[in-house]
Amino acid sequence: MTDFLQTLATARAHIEATLLERAGTDAGLRALLQANPHAALRELFGSDPIPSVKISVVEEAAGEVILVLPRPITGEELPDELPDDLLDYAAGGAFKGCKGDGWTVQKVDLPGVS
Repeated sequence: MTDFLQTLATARAHIEATLLERAGTDAGLRALLQANPHAALRELFGSDPIPSVKISVVEEAAGEVILVLPRPITGEELPDELPDDLLDYAAGGAFKGCKGDGWTVQKVDLPGVS
């Protein structure tokens, strides 16, 4: 896997892990994630790092396990240019007003930054 594809896979894993951890303890965020995933991203991160991507949220029922197989990414199906929102995320610029240690993100208020 190329460095770029590895960066995208790492970014996705980070977003998913952060959302699932918080949704497990915050009923309001959990409900928002189910109703409007992009609004939940904005709530948690201060911006939506992937506004052009369709997000589907499925909640498992008791006695059920849902296994999601992400589409295979070989690089061949990637466009010549990525949308600006994904370029910003890959470059580390998607989380204005956030800080973190590389694994967790905390929203912070910065004067003049929205």
